[in-house]
Amino acid sequence: MANKTTISLEELIQSAESHLRNSGYTDSTIKRYHYSWKVLLKRCLLQGIEQFSYESCIAVVKQEYHILTDGKLTQSQVFHLRTIKILDEFAKHGRFFKCHQKPREQVNLNFSECLKLFISASRASGLTDRTVEAKTIQVIRFLNYISNNGIENIKYISADYIISYAKSLKDASYARSTRSGILFTLRSFLSFLHDKQYISEPLQGLFPVIFSNKSERIPSYYSEDELKKILLHVNRDEIIGKRDYLILLLAIQLGIRAGDIRMLKLEYIHWEKNTIEFTQQKTKNPIQLPLPENVKFAMIDYIKNGRPKSSLPYIFLRHRAPYDPYVATNVFHDVITRYLIEAGISFSGRKHGLHSARHSLASNLLKNNTPYPVITGILGHENTSTTRSYLAIDINQLRSVALEVPYEE
Repeated sequence: MANKTTISLEELIQSAESHLRNSGYTDSTIKRYHYSWKVLLKRCLLQGIEQFSYESCIAVVKQEYHILTDGKLTQSQVFHLRTIKILDEFAKHGRFFKCHQKPREQVNLNFSECLKLFISASRASGLTDRTVEAKTIQVIRFLNYISNNGIENIKYISADYIISYAKSLKDASYARSTRSGILFTLRSFLSFLHDKQYISEPLQGLFPVIFSNKSERIPSYYSEDELKKILLHVNRDEIIGKRDYLILLLAIQLGIRAGDIRMLKLEYIHWEKNTIEFTQQKTKNPIQLPLPENVKFAMIDYIKNGRPKSSLPYIFLRHRAPYDPYVATNVFHDVITRYLIEAGISFSGRKHGLHSARHSLASNLLKNNTPYPVITGILGHENTSTTRSYLAIDINQLRSVALEVPYEE
């Protein structure tokens, strides 16, 4: 692909349409892009724009479809903007990138260097990409807070600003456990700044102890009847239904984390032993789970009749070209939420991501008097103390194990 500064807009559009066809996009999708690009080319030529320029084409699209910078966009407007983004991608890389995620909050350029070094140090310490990303977002919010309060140089951070930020978290009604997590990250960042001599005072000493109560919030769970109802509302005759049904079974019946489901590979399925064996992303520990008959048949049905044809090793692939694996931030949140709504199950006051299915499995195992070590093994926890946090869900089970207190007059 020629450089975007030299390729004509007409030539780029022709090449992009060929790439759509070669990548397996449907005829209706190709026609939609073709129409949008046809209008773009016509308007650009009228304005004397013959070579592709992202900035010029975006301006033309905004004018053509009355797109305001600060206005709420319609789905149609979002699509027309996207057509320019993927032309830019194709000009630069010779391919389209499927996911266009909302960009994360940007940091003040004055702090970009120290943030970049902090991210590198966090990765070097062995933290997972997801953990590093979460910590990065928390640090960016802190840096933007002090920037909005007049700090333009990192060396001018003072205890007053840090205490004020901590208070703002409480005022924003963050849960105590959430505030604790943010403060842990902030303490780590301040320690890094002091070690690298960005700041002269060891401000991390402001938080010698951070109180955290992991049992403060009872994990959300759904009853066995509710989970069955969710599964009954999946249309397994549809391709997406085959995928969703398998994802839900892996979470509901086996308690596999969303990230591990996303990264499951065909080689992890041991058909001859009826097991699923993989290394967990979160703990880095290996786990072996049974492969029940219903899960096995759902997996076979999806692989044979639902999964896009691909030589990639991952079980779950995106169902639109270019059929890549799901990105790291995709935790299949919408998969379960959609069927909760269709089944008429209220999730008010309850979390409704895929992880709630894992909590539910733990709770339902407890109700069936499953021993702690067995539940620990199924969930892949490192020890039973982690599993015990799930006991907070089951009030009846708590009563059954509570010690009787003698009555004293």
